[in-house]
Order: sequence, then C-alpha cells, then structure tokens
Amino acid sequence: MTETVTVSKEDVASIVAQAVAAALEAQKASKKAKGRGEKPGRKPLTDEQKAANRQKTDVATVTNFTAKGYKDVQPRVNVMTYNKWIEKGRRVKKGEKATVCGSFALFHKEQTEAIATTH
Repeated sequence: MTETVTVSKEDVASIVAQAVAAALEAQKASKKAKGRGEKPGRKPLTDEQKAANRQKTDVATVTNFTAKGYKDVQPRVNVMTYNKWIEKGRRVKKGEKATVCGSFALFHKEQTEAIATTH
C-alpha cells in the first residue's frame, strides 16, 4: 500500500533551508571541536581594519570579475561564496570555476541557478 503525501513548494523550501542551516552549524561545531591547541589567539581587528580589508577585497572583486567580462559586479549582492549562494537558495552550476579575490573563492550570480524544488 502506497501513501500519497502532498507538500507545497514553500514547505520543501523551508525544509531545505532548515537542513542547510543545521549542516552549516554542525560544520562550525566540528571545526571548533578540533581546537587550536595551546597557541595564543590572534589579536582581534579593529572596525577600521575590518573596513579597510573589506574595501580592499571589494576592489579586487570588482577588478577580477570585470576582467572576466561580467558587467554588473556588486560584492556581497551578486558576487558571493559558494556557501552564501546556498544560504540564498541558489547553487553554483556544474563546471563553473570560482574567481579568487583575496582569500575568498567567489561566484557571480550568472554562475548560479535557483535550487529546484521537487514535488
């Protein structure tokens, strides 16, 4: 006997979002559990240093993506890391290569597609 279950697209999207959030949280917990041994931590950056680093990365992002032929380049809006696209409900298309800007492997929105929900 087969039971039929009807699930809306919104329900599936919610379930996927919860699963992704749980997986990312587990990943963070796993990294913390490994620890850093007895090494002292780094000195935290000031807000000014963070802003300067962010500006430097933004300039590199715009420069690198413009050189690759992308017209509309907006860091943290339509250019993000793989995991940030997953959080936004998109995934990187098969075969697409990241553009490295600073220490980040980034993808443009044109390199992604919406995560399809199935019934």
